[in-house]
Amino acid sequence: MPVDIVMPKLGLTMTEGILLEWKKKEGEAVKKGDVLFILETEKVTYEVEAPDDGIMGKILVQEKETVPVGATVALLLKAGEDTSALKIITAPADVKVSAGVPVAPAAPVSSAAAVSGTRRIKATPLAKKMARILCIDLGGVRGTGSAGRIVREDVEKAQKEKTEKPAVPSVNTADGEAKIVPFTGMRRTIAKKMLASKVESAQAYMGNTIDATRIQELRKALLPRIENKCGVRITITDIIMKITGAALLEHPVINTRWTDKGVLFLPDVHMGMAMALDEGLIVPVIRDINKKTYGQIAADRVQLIQKGKNNKFLPDDIKGGTFTLSAMGMFGLETFTAIINQPENAILAVGAIIETPVVVAGTIVVRPMMKVNLTYDHRAIDGAEAGKFMRTLKELLEEPSYIQ
Repeated sequence: MPVDIVMPKLGLTMTEGILLEWKKKEGEAVKKGDVLFILETEKVTYEVEAPDDGIMGKILVQEKETVPVGATVALLLKAGEDTSALKIITAPADVKVSAGVPVAPAAPVSSAAAVSGTRRIKATPLAKKMARILCIDLGGVRGTGSAGRIVREDVEKAQKEKTEKPAVPSVNTADGEAKIVPFTGMRRTIAKKMLASKVESAQAYMGNTIDATRIQELRKALLPRIENKCGVRITITDIIMKITGAALLEHPVINTRWTDKGVLFLPDVHMGMAMALDEGLIVPVIRDINKKTYGQIAADRVQLIQKGKNNKFLPDDIKGGTFTLSAMGMFGLETFTAIINQPENAILAVGAIIETPVVVAGTIVVRPMMKVNLTYDHRAIDGAEAGKFMRTLKELLEEPSYIQ
């Protein structure tokens, strides 16, 4: 029997994925562990591997199609099998169309016909299965088989007509030819979330300047110990995330979400860490950051960065954040503001540490100074509460020895 290749469930919240790219062609030899296809779901891409050796059989879903979890996308043939011997296998009950409208499981029918409305449609079992998976109405498909029966090729033709798009236009300019680069799924998700954040929340801003002398001293003291114990190098960002988590516990209204029923106060701090990938921005989450040591936070950060570089994020890696920190000091930026990462209520933007002349006790001295800016949803957080949080954050950042 052929092996069903299905859209996997990568996390508790995943319900569907976009089949981004096939890495194997029909008839191509496959070894266990070979990458069969790449899927994308909410800014995460993932390589799906072959469960066994065999031959790539019929591909039932084309690239760029949205597929529900558990739906069969292709068939893997074992030695001696070919597509003419394939038998119908019941499609998953949760098959949906791309728009998310549920489709009831197909009722048992004979291999001679399928039902569409009040008219009986003749179709082969394989054609019916493909139509259910691809959400194609057989009532609109012309059969070319014996006695007008719909066969596999007819469904493939209907799917091709459904998914074909016009060529991407080019724009001629005086300096040459400009081209439009189509949006990726990640870019569409980023655009949707950022626009929703600006439209659906009342974003307000405030900032402060921090003397980073003690932070730098703390990192210098912790660096060799953590590197020996955990095998990673602690960064300034690790320390700031830990301290920010402590400030959030003192001002729980910042660690909240806006809901239709009221402001949801969250008991734990799950710190989102804004990360730039080649494809766009993503925010993996370090969970229960207040319960972790500096070394554990550094190790979690390194692990998340490696996942990002290797496209190994799972949906759960970027879900559940309660507050986000965005650090842009590596680009030399002194100050910037960030957009709230929905459904959170606040985000902290951290600039570079700059050697700056400042006045201390009436004397001009040079100190490593750092600007931090808070963006918060004024619907849930009053300016006075945001100001108290920023005052506490400044105190703790300038005396990090208080944090354990």
